[in-house]
Amino acid sequence: MVKYLIAVGALAAALPAWAQSDFRLLPEGSKDIAVGALLGYAPDKPGSARRSMYLVPQFSVDWDNGVFLNGLSLGMRMSKQPLLQYGPVIALDLGARRADGGSSRLRPVFGGFVDYHPLSELSLHAHAYAPASSEGSGVLLNLQTGTQFALVPHHFLALSAGVNLVDRTYMQSDFGTARYHPGGGLHDSYANVRWSWELNRKFTLVTSVQVSRLQGDAAASPRTAQRTGVTNSLMLRYSY
Repeated sequence: MVKYLIAVGALAAALPAWAQSDFRLLPEGSKDIAVGALLGYAPDKPGSARRSMYLVPQFSVDWDNGVFLNGLSLGMRMSKQPLLQYGPVIALDLGARRADGGSSRLRPVFGGFVDYHPLSELSLHAHAYAPASSEGSGVLLNLQTGTQFALVPHHFLALSAGVNLVDRTYMQSDFGTARYHPGGGLHDSYANVRWSWELNRKFTLVTSVQVSRLQGDAAASPRTAQRTGVTNSLMLRYSY
């Protein structure tokens, strides 16, 4: 599996669990369980002109003590305040396709997140994790702001925008060559639109489109074939 899809499937897949604008404290002794399937169509990796379709299962559990499991990611919310959430996350990276054609080995990925809701319909989010690159090195920091509102009953629209910043090790791993040595800094910027339709009390249909554009040294790399990437996804979720 290519590095981009691994990033989506590991820590990045846990992002919805960290940044729910409708997050609520669970009653003592309770838990929320959801399963589903996600169909996506995305670039094979940042900067690639090739796109692939993939189908991955979705599974998440939230416990009343703040622990949550989302796919291959396990984390914990350390705060009891719904407007401010933070905590650690550990994920399992299944391996990525390297530039030389080989595959990196399975490895743990460590990170942390912070969510702040200064207004009821405004969220500020940040998360960082390492090792982040396809070579098993480097650090990535994500900064995002977003809003969510109801269009009509049972239909919700979420808009978000953000940037990813990386260190020099990450940039060199994914965009460097023998003659090109990029530095750290801004990796890409992106905007996302997500529409959710609550079909009934159990089933929710979620579709999203994200447009990202490589910036700085990542955009200037000879390994970059296309600066702008578009990711489409469709997910059906069942909540117990």
